[in-house]
Formats: sequence, C-alpha cells, structure tokens
Amino acid sequence: MERPETIVLTESSLYFSSNNSNTSWKEAFESFYPKQGLHFSSIDMLRSADFNSQITTVKTLEQTLASDLSHLATSIGIGAAHTVLVARGPIQCLTAQYFLESLPLAGLVLVDPLLLPDDGRVERQDVASSGAVDRWGSSLQDLMSLLDGNAPNMYKHAGKIVRDSATHPLLLSNRTASSTTLPAQLSESNSTSLDIELSLLNSLTRNKDSQQLLLEPGIVPMLIFYSSGVNNDYEDYYRICAERTAAFHTCADSSDHFDQVSVAKIPTVSGGSSGDDLDLLMTQIYEWYDVVVA
Repeated sequence: MERPETIVLTESSLYFSSNNSNTSWKEAFESFYPKQGLHFSSIDMLRSADFNSQITTVKTLEQTLASDLSHLATSIGIGAAHTVLVARGPIQCLTAQYFLESLPLAGLVLVDPLLLPDDGRVERQDVASSGAVDRWGSSLQDLMSLLDGNAPNMYKHAGKIVRDSATHPLLLSNRTASSTTLPAQLSESNSTSLDIELSLLNSLTRNKDSQQLLLEPGIVPMLIFYSSGVNNDYEDYYRICAERTAAFHTCADSSDHFDQVSVAKIPTVSGGSSGDDLDLLMTQIYEWYDVVVA
C-alpha cells in the first residue's frame, strides 16, 4: 500500500571523512522504504539546487533546505508537510530544527544532534540570572574539539579517563576542523561538501552571536538517535546531547521527555562489528512512523 509521505535523508559529510567505517545510509534507505510504500529521496543541503554563494550561516542552510524540499515537491508531488526528514549530523540536525520555525514537516528524525541552540523562548536576563549554561557556545566548542580528537568538556570536568587513541564517528582523518576557511568566491566546482561544512563551522565559531531556537515543543513528531559505543569512546557525550535535545522539545508540564520524544542508541551489527545495523535502524524508524506519524 502506497503511503502519502516521503522519507528524505540529509547527511553530514563528516561521517564519510572519519577514521571509522561509517558510510552513507542512502543506499540502504533507498532499498528499504519504497518496499514499505513510502517514497524516498536524499538531499545534500550543502549543495543546494540554488547554490550561488558561500554558506556562512545556519539561516542560509535553512533556506537551501526549504528550496531543496520545494524542488522535491515539484518532482514527486509531495511537499514538506508530508515529509519525514531524517537529519544525520550536527549541522543537519540544527538546520532541521530551525526549518520547523517557519515550515512544517510530517515528522523529524535527528541523528547525533550535538549542537544545542540557546532557548529563545525565555528572556535572556532570566537565563543569566539563573546561571544557565551557554548551550550554544559550549556545544559548538565541544564539537570543534571533538572533530580534532580532543575530549569534550564534560569529560575534563568529570575527570573521566579516555584513552589517547579515542575514536568516534565524526573524528576527522588527516586534517583538523579549524584548518578549513574557504575563499569568498566559493563555488561547487572547487570545493567538497566537507570543505563547505567545516568552513561553516569555522564561521559559526568566529561569530559570537547566540543561536536561539524559538520553536515551541510538540510541534512535530520527533525521534532522536545517537551513535553507540561500539566505535564511539564518547558515547556518553553523544547520548547527553541527544537527551538535552529531546528535553528542549518536551512540554514543560511533562515529567519525562521520553514520553514525547524518544531517544535511542543507533543499533550496531552483533558480534562486535563497528558497523551500524541499518536493517534494525530502518525498521525502528518505520515502526515509529507507522505508530506516531501515519
């Protein structure tokens, strides 16, 4: 039976440049979801159909995501309101959340939402007086450290011991995160998606403005995954970021964010393999869709 929704996957290029065996989920998704009666498409928001300038802000990415989904609606006749977006990677998760401030989705799956926007729903003076942590600044600093192979602050503050050869899904291979600053005349022809993504992260690091999210909780059905510990020495960090993101999207009168936004570990292939168990993952996403979204 054909379903009215489409699954759209957008992934970070950081996974493909790491020292680990993480690969794109596109081929597996492309095979699985049409068999369930769902359309499937993938987009690279860093290489928009309307690409014409350097991407230096999350707002730019939000606009390109809207443009890509609009092109998709034209080609297959299914708009954003009937799209279940699977955003894999810190920048992709962040952009998807901002997208929801102005345009609808049928459902949203976030994978490794390591960047945490400040809560724009509260007065800034209230945040300052409460001694609340700078979610955006600290999470961005942690991500940049993580990409360069350094431990996030939570490990330093807690005195956690992480071995020198610590690895995780986003660890860059043979380069550093801070080394990519692209020229002003950036174009598709002379840059890779990884170049663009790292350049954007560096631009965000230089820009001290707070990234605030005004999105009210419960706007859209949401499911959150984080990378597991088989090939991730920083699993606790990935999990905490996922849980904090879920809590942000939970109504204030709820005692448990898991009642509204489920958080789950990405399943891995049994027997100690470092690979993601995509068959089980896709089934979990489909079962969530079938119960919560459809």
